[in-house]
Amino acid sequence: MNAVAVSSVIDSCTLIYVEVDENSNKVWKGTVLSDGLFIAEWGRVGSKLQSKTHQFSYVSLAQNKFERTKRQKLRKGYTEAQIINKNSPTTVKIAPEDLDVIAAKQIEHGKDPRAKQLIRYLVAVNIHDITSQTDIIYNFKTGNFSTPLGLVTPQAIAEARDYLFQIANTGKTDNHHTRSLINSYLRLIPQKLGNKIDYQIFYSQAEIQRQYEILNALSAAIDTNTTDATQNVFECTIKRIPGSTIQGRKTFREVRKIYESNINHNHVSAKHKLRRVYEINIPSMTKAFEKKAAQIGNVKLHWHGTRASNLLSILKQGLIIPPANAVQCTGRMFGNGIYGSEQSTKALNYATNYWNKSGDNNQRVFMLLCDFAMGKEYYPKNRSGGFPVKGYDSTYVKPGTMNVINQESIVYSTDQVNIKYLCEFL
Repeated sequence: MNAVAVSSVIDSCTLIYVEVDENSNKVWKGTVLSDGLFIAEWGRVGSKLQSKTHQFSYVSLAQNKFERTKRQKLRKGYTEAQIINKNSPTTVKIAPEDLDVIAAKQIEHGKDPRAKQLIRYLVAVNIHDITSQTDIIYNFKTGNFSTPLGLVTPQAIAEARDYLFQIANTGKTDNHHTRSLINSYLRLIPQKLGNKIDYQIFYSQAEIQRQYEILNALSAAIDTNTTDATQNVFECTIKRIPGSTIQGRKTFREVRKIYESNINHNHVSAKHKLRRVYEINIPSMTKAFEKKAAQIGNVKLHWHGTRASNLLSILKQGLIIPPANAVQCTGRMFGNGIYGSEQSTKALNYATNYWNKSGDNNQRVFMLLCDFAMGKEYYPKNRSGGFPVKGYDSTYVKPGTMNVINQESIVYSTDQVNIKYLCEFL
């Protein structure tokens, strides 16, 4: 019996054309097969594409047709989409396991079913945060996210951050330069924009924040830089403080006392009650903190609020200081650093979307209780000068200073913070 020849991909590419002034959000895909077929697909990003197949007697003819058409599209202003094409060789490797399987396997939880359920929830809410806000898709077979055109490369995400920062800094200025920035951003992070592109949504603070969080979640959830599928993505431990032991009940009461003693009853979040406490250990974070704290001292317990969908990223890499060009709605009045507060409900507002109205209000509510190595503190009295102030390790803002109602503490190095507890609230 003669073997049946199997056609394989010889060459392929995906091109994208986004011009908001023309209401254009188009994609063109070309594929050459070993049996002499050239397949062209085209249409709006996120919609079902039209296609046409050309049969040639020689592969070289199909390749020539592919190259000619590709050049024509590039001359018209199309650019190559920065996606990982499964038919093309790439140095970026994707872990084949599902994200929640990786997290549940690698995050130590002592076989505690509640801790394991928490890990799976944090993965699920991380996925939902992306997929519910855009047409970015999560593939449960590969454990990766993709745009309507495929998996986004790390390089595309990095470039997109820069464009988003520039868009945010233009304010609501509607000019050719701003629209050009939006075009560039959408060519890197392809999205379904409907039949009529409303590019002016990018002039809203809520949309900028939404896009920023999408980029953050994509970066956290896709471990594209690993060269070893067995390499640990998560190196941390989650240990639930048990209510069944004397020590567990004592720890819970201590954390609850710290929380309740600093509630501002004028805050909407003051209604929340402490439900569970988990002890967190991120070894790399703990080691760096212990070294720094030994040098500068003055360690204080502070609350740090964050949305549940951000916790997966924190468990992966600890708390980070956003780069200077990061886009955030919740501004950084006292410089680029990690913010905490002795005022529990001040921090809890960040976990309940009080400050960020664009988020999902149905997420479970968590807050981190952290050690801050404050060292030599600067106490600001006015807005003169920038932060951090030379000669000081941190900034301590007293309530009533510079129209700040609640206490704030800011440190300017990641090794000045260590997470002790993850607290869940009802």
